[in-house]
Amino acid sequence: MSISKRNTAIPSLIASACVALVSHTAAAQPAPTTPHDAALCITCHGAHGEGAPTGAPRLAGQNAAYMSHALSMFKAKTRASAIMQPIAQTLSDAQMSELANYFSKQTATLAEGQSAASPELLQAGKQLAEVGVANVAACFSCHGAHGQGNGARFPSIAGQPAQFVTDRLHEFQARARAKAPQPGTMTAVAATLDESQIQATAAYLSRLEPALADSP
Repeated sequence: MSISKRNTAIPSLIASACVALVSHTAAAQPAPTTPHDAALCITCHGAHGEGAPTGAPRLAGQNAAYMSHALSMFKAKTRASAIMQPIAQTLSDAQMSELANYFSKQTATLAEGQSAASPELLQAGKQLAEVGVANVAACFSCHGAHGQGNGARFPSIAGQPAQFVTDRLHEFQARARAKAPQPGTMTAVAATLDESQIQATAAYLSRLEPALADSP
């Protein structure tokens, strides 16, 4: 073999070896495992945490710290839910963290797909979410661009089922009726919404594609 042919062959051999090594390493990495306790969640929230049109919220891609904190509140009975409180009380802190981390990394299609909603309703919801109106701040001003969430305090609202958004806003309104809310809280914001605004916001957010779980 000539020197020129050897010089050409050596880089090719090295490149082939690198490709083989990377392929072997990728194949050797174990696939993410589903926590045993996820079966409790999947029953209502869907196989990948997509949520349900009946009102179970979307977990897929949600902030892990937010979900873990929510479970701890259900366990302590400081957040109301006849369904979630007894389930959370069976979980340890470690199990809550494991479940939250697992679902935060999931991706899923929208629970409702292209559910029926008039163009006028969706446009009104888009206005409320992106810009707000005279008496209501934009949803995205706290929940991040496109409703993708903003840390542990402000969860992702993109792709949440319409019924869940409606129910949650009604919960906040009930709190406001029971006790004067602190300015700037969701309870205070919800208290300013009328029913048509709630329905519009819920319809729009339910169709908004969430960010991929592995996005930066």
